[in-house]
Amino acid sequence: MSILQRFSDGIRRSRKQLGLTQEQAAEALSISVRSFQYIESGKRIPSTILTLNIIAVLGIQGKNLREEK
Repeated sequence: MSILQRFSDGIRRSRKQLGLTQEQAAEALSISVRSFQYIESGKRIPSTILTLNIIAVLGIQGKNLREEK
């Protein structure tokens, strides 16, 4: 599994753990829902600033990015 896929899976897991919809997460990040969907699906690589914002808003930690076995 690629780093991008682990990151996008971590975004999805963290968003769901917080009980947020994709729409709510996108609003919190000040991006469009479509952009958030592309990032969460691994179809788009977020900028460094957006990546840091995603980590902060969703509280992503390193353990959320490990491959599940």
